[in-house]
Amino acid sequence: MSSVPLIPRLALDAAGFVTADGRPLNLPPKERAVLALLLQRQPHVVGKDEFADEAWRGGLMSDESLARSISRLRRTLRPLGLLIESVYGSGYRLSATEVRLPQATSLEAYQHAQHLAQQRTPAGLGRAIALLRGLVEQEPGFAPARVALAEALAAAIGWGLLPTQASIHEGLLILDPLWPPSAAVVPGLHGARGALLDMAWRFEEARQCHEQSMHGGTTNASSLLAYSRHLLFTNRAADAVQQLRAALQLSPHTAQLRITLSRALLQAGRGAEALAEARAAVVEHPGQLLLVAFELALRALVAPVEALEPAARRLGEGIDPPPFAWTVLSFVLARLGRHEAALDVIDAALICSKTSTGEASLYAAPLAALGQFERAARLLHRAYEERSGMLAMVLRDPANADWLERHPEGKRLVRNVFGTGMPAPKLPPAIA
Repeated sequence: MSSVPLIPRLALDAAGFVTADGRPLNLPPKERAVLALLLQRQPHVVGKDEFADEAWRGGLMSDESLARSISRLRRTLRPLGLLIESVYGSGYRLSATEVRLPQATSLEAYQHAQHLAQQRTPAGLGRAIALLRGLVEQEPGFAPARVALAEALAAAIGWGLLPTQASIHEGLLILDPLWPPSAAVVPGLHGARGALLDMAWRFEEARQCHEQSMHGGTTNASSLLAYSRHLLFTNRAADAVQQLRAALQLSPHTAQLRITLSRALLQAGRGAEALAEARAAVVEHPGQLLLVAFELALRALVAPVEALEPAARRLGEGIDPPPFAWTVLSFVLARLGRHEAALDVIDAALICSKTSTGEASLYAAPLAALGQFERAARLLHRAYEERSGMLAMVLRDPANADWLERHPEGKRLVRNVFGTGMPAPKLPPAIA
């Protein structure tokens, strides 16, 4: 890997002070000792016990005090182009390489990963995450790859493709060397962190990230999309519509923006406009069955007609059906009054297949359409118990809005996910 010497080198002088290009860095004693230890050990990881023994000299060191020292050092080192990386379960490491200009092959891989992630299909997101993980390992100073990986992880959590807690932790850890931001903020950084915090239902912290993104001069279409989702979570659909229209001005051909705008219009009570946006997405991106599935589900909610059933059945007949094809089919059947056929699809998905708890929560809408509110509530409650990141969007789904407001367990779930209520009581066990 070729490198360009963009920054002065760090060194330890005879007195043990860290110097940058021969000049001592002006650091408080604790940060000076931490940096000296990191520099001595590079490229190896320094564990918490070593920091306590060497930098704190055996004194009391809390996790918070170490984290504060690392945070202050990052602000000092970032203008020099150096990173302090968090290594899960081990400690911290000073990057052994200075900031490098990524190789042409790395830039190509990054662009390809971005394209795959924008498709929002399970295969596309999975491949994008694999590519970006490799890039971050090979190019630790390539900050856009870190941001893109965090964004992809948040999207995969939202689709129920990855376990929520472990993936949120991975995403925050990937962004950790870039946080807190310096004066030169990486585009999309605040939005990516906010998206991960939304998946963790930490909406107030997420709000602060998104607002910093909007006012930090680094707003892009991805940041606006992440902020729009946050606004939908926090029940501000009209504001989300405004942000998504701004995002489409920046990136007019991104399918995910258009279908999210359609979702926001529906949540804002503007069903006809929502249908028009969904149809526009299908026309703009022919052959993308995910968009077809979204439009069918939307039509089933807003204006169910008999012609939707054969179209919904065709979704699952291909070699590579789109995500949630069976959810859409069961919802269409339920809205058309095909009770037994809808239940057959739901039972096949929930009993006879390996549907995750998060994916299972999507069947709450067709079950509610069939009048089976208790069974729907149990699916949502199980997703709540597992802290599934996709549950927040399911609870805000207009297909669930009416019955959740009237159902005791539904109201508790909404309060507990979006508010500060006590954990919901466990429901008695039952077959899903």
